Amino acid sequence: MATTLKAPTGAAPSLLHSKHASTHKEEVGTKHFSDELVTGHIYAKHRDDDSTKIDLPSYISVIENIITTADQIIDTVHRGTDGRLVHSDASLAFNVVIEPPLCTLHRISSELSCKAPGIEKAHETTLEIFEILANYPWEAKAALTLIAFAADYGDLWHLHHYSHADPLAKSLAIIKRVATLKKHLDSLRYRQVLLNPKSLIQSCLQAIKYMDEIREFSKYDVKELSELPAALRLIPLVTYWVIHTIVASRIELSSYLSETENQPQRYLNDLSEKMARVLDVLEKHLETLREQHEEVDLYRWLVDHIEHYRTDITLVVPKLLSGKTETKPLIDGSTLREVGIHESLSGKNVILVISGLDISEDDIKAIHNVYDELKSRGTNYEIVWIPIILESNHEDDHKKYEYLRSTMKWYSIQFTTKISGMRYLEEKWQLREDPLVVVLSPQSEVVFMNAIHLIRVWGTEAIDFKEDRAKFLLRKNWPDSTLVKFTHQPRLQSWIKQEKSILFYGGKEPMWIQQFEERVEILKSDPLIRDGGSFEIVRIGKNAKGEDDPALMARFWKIQWGYFIVKSQLIGSSASETTEDILRLISYQNEDGWVVLSVGSAPVLVGRGILILKLLEEFPKWKQSLRLKAFPDAFRDYFNELALKSHQCDRVILPGFSGYIPMIVNCPECPRFMETGISFKCCHGGAHM
Repeated sequence: MATTLKAPTGAAPSLLHSKHASTHKEEVGTKHFSDELVTGHIYAKHRDDDSTKIDLPSYISVIENIITTADQIIDTVHRGTDGRLVHSDASLAFNVVIEPPLCTLHRISSELSCKAPGIEKAHETTLEIFEILANYPWEAKAALTLIAFAADYGDLWHLHHYSHADPLAKSLAIIKRVATLKKHLDSLRYRQVLLNPKSLIQSCLQAIKYMDEIREFSKYDVKELSELPAALRLIPLVTYWVIHTIVASRIELSSYLSETENQPQRYLNDLSEKMARVLDVLEKHLETLREQHEEVDLYRWLVDHIEHYRTDITLVVPKLLSGKTETKPLIDGSTLREVGIHESLSGKNVILVISGLDISEDDIKAIHNVYDELKSRGTNYEIVWIPIILESNHEDDHKKYEYLRSTMKWYSIQFTTKISGMRYLEEKWQLREDPLVVVLSPQSEVVFMNAIHLIRVWGTEAIDFKEDRAKFLLRKNWPDSTLVKFTHQPRLQSWIKQEKSILFYGGKEPMWIQQFEERVEILKSDPLIRDGGSFEIVRIGKNAKGEDDPALMARFWKIQWGYFIVKSQLIGSSASETTEDILRLISYQNEDGWVVLSVGSAPVLVGRGILILKLLEEFPKWKQSLRLKAFPDAFRDYFNELALKSHQCDRVILPGFSGYIPMIVNCPECPRFMETGISFKCCHGGAHM
């Protein structure tokens, strides 16, 4: 901690810098007591030494008890009764035990006593006290100084309280001139220093409480409490001003007792303003720390009760949403009524649909189909939509939320810009831009981590969203799951049943599509093809009217990705025939053209458009092989020959899908692992949706 400490961002440039003074000398002195100067003085000789520790909470309790009891005695003086206090059972039961360093406290009391008024003497005395308390932590330095002050202050009023009935107390009160102190009780200056709830001494006590709370947070990792380092860096500077203020207050108190020169009023005013700013800055740090601490505790609770202990779903969902075991009612999309989480989800398997307000109509429609199928089967499932809405939401976000909610038959949470369990969603469930669909058992066990890909690829076939069901679906030929639904060829199913050779094709460049179709026609006119090597072609990406449909193609690629991710999650992303084929197709997403050759629905090869055109152009070079081989074998063998002669790097860019994404992927063209690049994106605290 050798660096100069500065006030946190957002605070005044100098937390405690005074610009005014009552005299020229005072003005010069105050003017130069900036945070930078103060920290320079502190760190010239002092460091955060915790070799001698104290039980700070107990010291705080003792200080509070002294000041509170003294104020009660003063209250009897104000009322003119000077009667004996009747203590409550609670106050009499006060049993906090401390073992104060008596000699050290005597030295501090000596430093506090009989000093000349003014900021320069207060500063000098503060540094002397720092020397005395060199082996104590910063906040302990402040607490020991305050307890030394409180001991002297409490002793004065304790003697006064018993002076009417105890000759010894009366004599000691005369020696300590308590009667002189009584004259000042109604003065604004006395209340500014002591009696007011916002007095200098009360502000010092509050600052020590805040520092103690900040230290309590230091047992957490700074990675979890990002506000902690800034708050801890502030403690030495706060300690200085607490002790400085105690010194000034003690000088003021001594002036009442000895009837000597008071502290300058402007100086006391400046100290009041400075301590108010100190408390304000500490409060802001603590407010953030408390929020971060709540987030950490909630995160740990969710990890324990979702991943390790079986916990009722009606406890987990509220904690995930609001951080509490109770939260606002859900909205039932079928009746538009508000319903409690316990009555609606108790004993149910729950499908959480977590998305931004940009969830696509295709995804909503697919989830609707699943919802209807679940209800028709009478299954024990419920769906809950959790919208992720930016804190700095636009005015139309509420309208968009209401519209989306109106399209959903299932449950929705009410409009909110704060989901308490966001850290868990982002770190454990890998929530990103894409919707996340998590299936939970009635005991909150994750049955399937991200079922959105199951739903996109297989729709209602994915029910009951278990790993065994997903593995069964993966055993089907992938063109069946990812290609055939994107064409309006009425004879396709017949060709698949006949196990005919089929060339599925598509691409971004219309010229490539045209060249491919022209060359296919040339092939089909050849006698060798007509006599036994016949094949069919099926265009991907046209709607029912025969027009190119970009929205259809966007959904097509999303489903290819979905299949790849599900397979990678369940079986692994290392090279396998299916994974290679689907990944190769994905890598051609931005190519001019591509082709998938299948026999029936069984894939034979996936080819880049430029090689496919070359293969068709060089048909005379390989057509004789059709006398010995079936069309798909001849086609594949010559394609492989061409592929060996050419080399083009493959590139696969993973979109911002939620859930687990494989980090090690085999190249679809060779057995090597693909190189991995990393990019970082920050939304400056906002949601990612």
